[in-house]
Amino acid sequence: MFRMLQIAGKPLWNWILAISLAVAGFFAGMMLFSPRPRTISTMRVEACLEAYISHRHTGDAAKLRSELARLHLKPAEFEKIIDRFIHYRMSKSSLDQAMKLLDAFRSGYRIVPERVESPTDASEPFALDAEILTVFRTRPELVKKAFES
Repeated sequence: MFRMLQIAGKPLWNWILAISLAVAGFFAGMMLFSPRPRTISTMRVEACLEAYISHRHTGDAAKLRSELARLHLKPAEFEKIIDRFIHYRMSKSSLDQAMKLLDAFRSGYRIVPERVESPTDASEPFALDAEILTVFRTRPELVKKAFES
């Protein structure tokens, strides 16, 4: 006669079923409730850096104004972006901490900073810093070209 394996007085298949359901529930919960990863577009801040580089070489304010108009940026927004680049270039500890925040932001976690600069159309408070930090990570040669003589 076939005898069933038992653990703690219960058939083995009961344990396998309970463990399978627990694992499936865990993964279903992770899929439903984990933060959604974000994609960060850096085209706007890269274009700002390229306009800044061009302006530094030519000194042509009219060309800079036309480039900002093409990008749909106000001069104050352009200055804010360049100032944020300068801030992170000047402060290594701020850059390191901000990179950790960038990784959390990309992973989908909600970042609620005390004070941060935001683009006018962003619904996320860390969005401008995320764009700038992504350029630091993906295009360091562009940042170097913009701020080194």
